[in-house]
Amino acid sequence: MWLQLSYLLCLLIVVDFIKEDIYAMAQNSAQTNISSRINPRVEDDEDFVPYQGERFTVFDWMLFRSLSKTNRGNILLSPISIKLALVLLYEGAQDQTAYELAGAMQLPVSSPAIREKFNNIVKSLQAPSSAYILNLGSRIYIDDNILTRQRYAATIKTFYNTDVINANLSDTHAIAIKVNSWVNNITNGHIEKMIDDEKGLEDSVMLIVNGLFFKGAWRRKYFAPENSRVSKFYINANESINVPYMHTVSRFYYAESSRLDAKILRIPYDGSKFAMYIILPHTLTGMDHIVNEINSFTLARDVWAMQELPLDVWIPKFKFEFTSHLENTLRELGIRDIFDDTALLTGIAKTRRVSRRLRVSDVVHKTGIDMNENGTTAYAATEIQIGNKIEEGTFHANRPFVFYIEDETTGTILYIGKIQNPLNTSGTTGKVQQEFPSRFNPDTAIVTPNSVPVILSTEDRYSFFNIDLLQRVNENVEGNLILSPASAKIALTSLVEGTGGRTRHELLAALRLPAEEYIIRRIAERSLIPLKSQQNGTEIDVATRLWINPALAASNNYMTALKTYYGTDIQQLNFGNTNNAANIINSWVRENTRNNIKTIIQPGTLSADTQMVLTSSLYFKGRWLKSFDKDVTRVRCFYVPQNGCQDILMMENSSKYRYGNIASLDADVVEIPYSNGRTSMLIFLPSHKESDPYLQILFKDLSYVPMKTLLTSLNETELILAIPKFNIESKLDLRSPLMRMGIQDIFNSAANFTGIVFNKYLQLANIIQNAKIEVDEEGTIAAAVTELAVVPLMANMVSTFIVNRPFMFAIVDLVTSETLFAGRFMGPNADNSKGTI
Repeated sequence: MWLQLSYLLCLLIVVDFIKEDIYAMAQNSAQTNISSRINPRVEDDEDFVPYQGERFTVFDWMLFRSLSKTNRGNILLSPISIKLALVLLYEGAQDQTAYELAGAMQLPVSSPAIREKFNNIVKSLQAPSSAYILNLGSRIYIDDNILTRQRYAATIKTFYNTDVINANLSDTHAIAIKVNSWVNNITNGHIEKMIDDEKGLEDSVMLIVNGLFFKGAWRRKYFAPENSRVSKFYINANESINVPYMHTVSRFYYAESSRLDAKILRIPYDGSKFAMYIILPHTLTGMDHIVNEINSFTLARDVWAMQELPLDVWIPKFKFEFTSHLENTLRELGIRDIFDDTALLTGIAKTRRVSRRLRVSDVVHKTGIDMNENGTTAYAATEIQIGNKIEEGTFHANRPFVFYIEDETTGTILYIGKIQNPLNTSGTTGKVQQEFPSRFNPDTAIVTPNSVPVILSTEDRYSFFNIDLLQRVNENVEGNLILSPASAKIALTSLVEGTGGRTRHELLAALRLPAEEYIIRRIAERSLIPLKSQQNGTEIDVATRLWINPALAASNNYMTALKTYYGTDIQQLNFGNTNNAANIINSWVRENTRNNIKTIIQPGTLSADTQMVLTSSLYFKGRWLKSFDKDVTRVRCFYVPQNGCQDILMMENSSKYRYGNIASLDADVVEIPYSNGRTSMLIFLPSHKESDPYLQILFKDLSYVPMKTLLTSLNETELILAIPKFNIESKLDLRSPLMRMGIQDIFNSAANFTGIVFNKYLQLANIIQNAKIEVDEEGTIAAAVTELAVVPLMANMVSTFIVNRPFMFAIVDLVTSETLFAGRFMGPNADNSKGTI
């Protein structure tokens, strides 16, 4: 016989949306300008900056996806409540049991890091505030026959603020009263009975209870009860129901997600800490797509793309409860051992009857939510038993949608839910006995370094363009690749002041720039400063020139702004003689790249109708701070996908480098500093050569990790570092990647360049970049030129880091987090011509 830990209760937060009458929908009235309908009295100066630490929400969305696939109706769960309960199990788990819990929840690599992570979350959630109500608490009830390990009790009290209470669990009636009373108290009376079946406690030896309750009012009093109205909610293409809607016309942070094919709306609560996000599919059949595609990385990117816009918003009031048995869901996610006789939870307790051991018999999760005009109330409890697109400018949530409530100061998700039918008030999943194969493999366990929450400024958001562009270019390019995001960004930013309307909006959105001209100029000036320096053997030089047809009456204001804020000099050039014009531009390119790039304009490619050409060059020559000994360089094996081992010269050095394993990238990262003290090369190496041989997953995931956050995750480590000598040259047409990033108007007849020239219609023919890099024992030489043509419309004691398989690299300014150059090396015989698109 085994002792059963019969109930591990994780009480989830109740978010209580304060009830008010529903907002009246004026659907029969004519469409008026949304901005003019906004009440200026409810405006404030909120400057929303998304959370920038490494997100701890991968498990949250995996859990939501798994539940959604087996529940077609409304869903609500509290990921943080479940994780707080499970981590208390993890603290007492050993061997395979611990591996599975750590792997599924993607816990940090070490116990101190895990405890620090959860301790910060608990402290943040338990911090008192007059703006909202949030109750969080955990308790462990242990039977008198169990001898609790003192170390375990001290650990969970110190780091998780959880008390261990000894009680006679054989007296099931008394213990049920105690647990239900505690749960009822912490959820402000919303869960009266967590334990309905007292008989289920008969074999229990331990109960872990976590309770969370949240009640928040909307930051702005968006929804007036007198404006509420009943209207149709489309459950599917063939079925609709009448539901009460709240309505407002106001300013909200909003984004369109191409990956999710959905709209995302943010509604903040009082206190500037919590917000609800609503994810509305564009079509009635889009819910399954969202469920399959949503993850923390996609959301991080979409949230960073949010812009504050005037919106006409309609949201249904809803109130429902949801109960789920999570054993099968957790088994599917790889947490199996805690439910089996092999469970090893010896770190929690010693039993007096040593022939019997602890195991979890079920995980029950109770939640509820009430959302109305005033705000939200949500509650939850988890009991782990051991033993058609709508009009522009509107957000009409009249079909199934996903929502979540986030602590924006820590990136912690309190609740995730799905509304399939606002009128349904309850839902449940049954406990079905089913075997799920373990997906956990200790060899591929994800490791997370200590993460430091980083608040990014507007300048930091500007740097998101760098990896975004790299990812888009990577989608079309095979073989080795070198790109300079900084050079491309300088060229595009200098165009902004010459554009208007939608053309300008597209550029600002892709570059993550605000609308204010003075802020754009300030960012541009600050970005250029570190790109002109020569210090301790490392040289960086940027140059930008606008070549303009003398017959083009360009705006003097635009010309002045280019010189003053973007460091651009202006040169008149007769494009009628195309060969001469190409030679002059190519001569400038050779001069500014120290002859590393010979041409940017190939013979016969420059049109005689060209009106302007904007060229931006970036030259980098960096000497390693810690040089590699040439005598140690030798031929080694480099593993090329499908081709196996190929010989290549590898450099080696043994020294201290900043290094880390980044769980969200499933990659090892090392920083190799240059002699000027502010620039470094970062090498990204997938943790397992079989898992991502072509670096496609790495490139995708990297776009969701802020460079500043990544840099803070690296720690100084004694390393034997071995990297190949390599050189790459790429010629890239950036038109297609930029169009996929949302910059489209500048390339077609809709282009608006009225800030450059009046009464003449212009468009960009293409954006070409030539880039080159050489890496050897002494350091790095890299150069890039971007051209925009405007035409008329038409295993040791010391850790080793051996880069012997395809890797990604980036040259980064450590002060600004700016990516000067980035690329990938696929192998010595990956023809550089394949880097041309």
